[in-house]
Amino acid sequence: MWLNLLLLGMAAHLAVLVLLYALGAPAVRKARGLDGRTPAPGLPSPQPAVALIVPLTGDSPALRQSLASLLDQQNVVFDAWFVVRDADDPAVRAVEEIGRGRNNVRLVVAGAATACCQKNHNLLAGIRAAGESPEILVFCDSSHQARPDFLVRLLEPVMRGRCALSTTHRRIVPGDHGLATLCQYFAALAVMMLQNAPLLAQPWGGATAIRRAVFFKEGVDAVWARGIVDDFTMGPHLARRGIRALPVPEAALTTPLAGQTWTGFLDWWTRQLFYLKFCMPLVWLAVTLVPLGAGAILAAACWSLLAGIAGPWGSAAWAAAAYLGLLAVLGLPFGALSESRVPTWRWAAAFLLMQAASVFCYARTWTTNTLTWRGIRYQARLDGTVASVRHEDSGK
Repeated sequence: MWLNLLLLGMAAHLAVLVLLYALGAPAVRKARGLDGRTPAPGLPSPQPAVALIVPLTGDSPALRQSLASLLDQQNVVFDAWFVVRDADDPAVRAVEEIGRGRNNVRLVVAGAATACCQKNHNLLAGIRAAGESPEILVFCDSSHQARPDFLVRLLEPVMRGRCALSTTHRRIVPGDHGLATLCQYFAALAVMMLQNAPLLAQPWGGATAIRRAVFFKEGVDAVWARGIVDDFTMGPHLARRGIRALPVPEAALTTPLAGQTWTGFLDWWTRQLFYLKFCMPLVWLAVTLVPLGAGAILAAACWSLLAGIAGPWGSAAWAAAAYLGLLAVLGLPFGALSESRVPTWRWAAAFLLMQAASVFCYARTWTTNTLTWRGIRYQARLDGTVASVRHEDSGK
C-alpha cells in the first residue's frame, strides 16, 4: 500500500513540473527572443506622461549598469525618479553621476519608513515627488538590467487601453556554476513561469506599469502605506476589484547573479514565500500540503534508494532511482532556457537541490512573522500589513 502511495506521489510531482514547463516555457522563450523577437510596438501620439520610479540603495558597478540600462530607453519619453532613504546613501552619488547630462533624472530622499516596508515608503515618496502630471506610473527594481525596448513594450498595452496594469518579471542569468546560484536561477524561473500562466498573472518582481488614476482610485496607495511589500500586495488587491495584470514577457529584465551563497539563496527564497504567507494567507495555508508532500516523497525516495543500496534491491529502490533520475533529467530543459553554459550534471544536481530547498524554505515560513531585509526588521500581520519596523542600523 505504501509503495503505491509513493509511486502516486512521485508521478504527481513529476507531472506538476512537466505542466509548469509546458505553461511557462513559451513566455521564457519570448523573453529571450529564442523564436525571433517581434519589432517593438509603437506608442500613441501624443504620448501620455510617464514617471519611472526606482527605489534603491548602495552603489556598485552592477547597480550603475542597471540604472544606465533603465535610462537608455528608446522611442519613449519619461521622467525617472530614483528614491533613496538617506541623503548619505552611496546610491546618491551613483544617480548623480549616471544622471549627469540627462534632463529627465530626479533624486528623492524619502527618509526612514515607520509604518510600511522601506521599499513601499520610497515608492510612495517618488509618486508624491512626481506630482499629478504623469498619467502612467512605472515601478522597477534597481538590480535588473533592461533592454532598450523594455519600457515601450511594458507601456504599450496600458497606453493603448488593453489593460490598466501590465507587468513583467526578471530572468536570472547565472554568472558561475555554483549550485546555490543555479538553485536561485531555477526558483526565479519558476516564479516567472507561474506569473505568465493563465489566471495566475500578477506583479511579483521585475517591473509594473499602471495608470495613475487607477492606482489612487483603487486605493493602492493606502495598501502600500501599511504593506510589507509592494507588488505582492498590489496584485491581489486589484484582482479582488476585477483588475488583473497583463504579463508582458518580451519586456522581461535580466539579473546577473554570481557568487551566491547557500545562506543568501535560502534567505531570498524564504522571503519570497513569506510574501505569499503575508499577502495571500489562505492560499499559503491551502498549498501547505504540496511542499510537505513533496518533502515526504523526496525523503522516502532517498531512504528507499539508500536501503536498496545497503540491502536487497527491490521495487521501492527501482521506483526511487527512476523518480530521482527523472527529476534530475527534468532540470535539463529548465536549464536550457538560460543563455549560460553550465555543465549538464550541475543543472541536474541544482534542480534536485532546489526541490529540497523549497520544502525547507516553505517550512521556515511557519516559524515566524518577522522579516529582515537590508538591515530593517519588520513584524508583519497575516493581512499583509506591517505591525512594527525596527531599523537595526540605527536601533530604532
